[in-house]
Amino acid sequence: MPRTTQRSHAGEGRLAGNLITFLVVLVIFFASLVSFSLEPQIGAIPAFALGLILFALAFFIPKQLLGRSDSHEVK
Repeated sequence: MPRTTQRSHAGEGRLAGNLITFLVVLVIFFASLVSFSLEPQIGAIPAFALGLILFALAFFIPKQLLGRSDSHEVK
């Protein structure tokens, strides 16, 4: 069922989803910081690789996967 009200901005009415996404990305980012500190336990190369992978996920989830909601026009 289409919405009858016009939104003033793209994120209006999506507070719960935005908060959940923010928390997930924040947890992934903090996990990347923690993985850098695991160097004495697991070694330098695995800790650095894990940290870079987690940091890339925390950066690219909002940037590429979620994207801008107004870039896809519905005709």
